[in-house]
Amino acid sequence: MLFEEKKINLKDGRICILRSVAAKDAEDMIAYLRMVSSETPFLLRNEDEVTYTVEAEEELLENKRNDPREIMMVAEVEGVIAGNCGIASNGSLRRVCHRCGFAIALKEAYWNMGIGSAMMAYALTLAKEMKYEQVELEVLDGNDRAKRLYERFEFRETGKNIRAVKYDDGSYRDEYKMVKILTD
Repeated sequence: MLFEEKKINLKDGRICILRSVAAKDAEDMIAYLRMVSSETPFLLRNEDEVTYTVEAEEELLENKRNDPREIMMVAEVEGVIAGNCGIASNGSLRRVCHRCGFAIALKEAYWNMGIGSAMMAYALTLAKEMKYEQVELEVLDGNDRAKRLYERFEFRETGKNIRAVKYDDGSYRDEYKMVKILTD
């Protein structure tokens, strides 16, 4: 979904622009995904698993931009993609179309500046506009910063998937399911 651009003031005085992705972002998004995947063990992919071609990424970004039930938002600071988040439909069937998934990531250099909170607040507003009734996400055990952010936005833990992620060294991490109800 194409949505209105929003500017936010960061804690360090810089301006961050929250905007819809576009095909022109493909190369920068691939580089961004590689970087964030290398900076934290809490995302689902390793850096070497970011294997998208520019053409495939352009198509994905345009599909997100043109889908009225999904968003992909980037947070841009001084022309650099600092973070992104997305709302993804759980499907068009009547029994599940009230639900959507949420995901977010930020480059480590932009942590603690208010970008994650701003993206989350705006994405939840957009989810309501898209008539979703609940937003769902998963967070890995140990990702306490993210979990605190989600709890601040009234997400509640609803379940646990043990050994949900397996690392290259053979260790595992559990994953928690969290849900926010958007309707009163």
